[in-house]
Amino acid sequence: MKIFLTNLGMYNEGTLHGMWLILPCTDEELKSAFDEIGINEEYEEYFITDYENSLGLKIGEYESLSILNEVATCIKSLNEQDLQTLAAVIEAEHMNTSDIIDLVDNLGKYTLNTNIKTYHDLGHYYIHDSGDFNVYTIETLSLYLDYKSCGYDYARNSDGALTSFGWLECCM
Repeated sequence: MKIFLTNLGMYNEGTLHGMWLILPCTDEELKSAFDEIGINEEYEEYFITDYENSLGLKIGEYESLSILNEVATCIKSLNEQDLQTLAAVIEAEHMNTSDIIDLVDNLGKYTLNTNIKTYHDLGHYYIHDSGDFNVYTIETLSLYLDYKSCGYDYARNSDGALTSFGWLECCM
């Protein structure tokens, strides 16, 4: 996660003076960044003018740096599968930074099926692979089924969402 930290006072005077800061960072790295962009007794305020992260997390101009640093620390400890699940939850539930820390501790309540990308895939999965239907009668009926409509109806009546990462469902 990277943020572009900008000196607000200088910005208001017409000068964009800032730098990229990689999170998580130490107190020393943050102090060094403040020194670099001129945060001091004269210019005490800063804001975030840009950011980059692979999770689709929206970061506001005046986000708390301590919370962002804590979020980045939590994210850094995740494996690739958990990162993908986290990104899917952020996309599906439009999470903000203050919610991420609790979410990381509760990722186990979500399942992400990366093979399901469309309502057709979802309908096919729940009819053929979920075990919720009698396979012998489904084989005959499957010739007449509209998987996309079945998947769409299932999605509307479940605690899940199609994301760009796949089908995300809350299990608790």
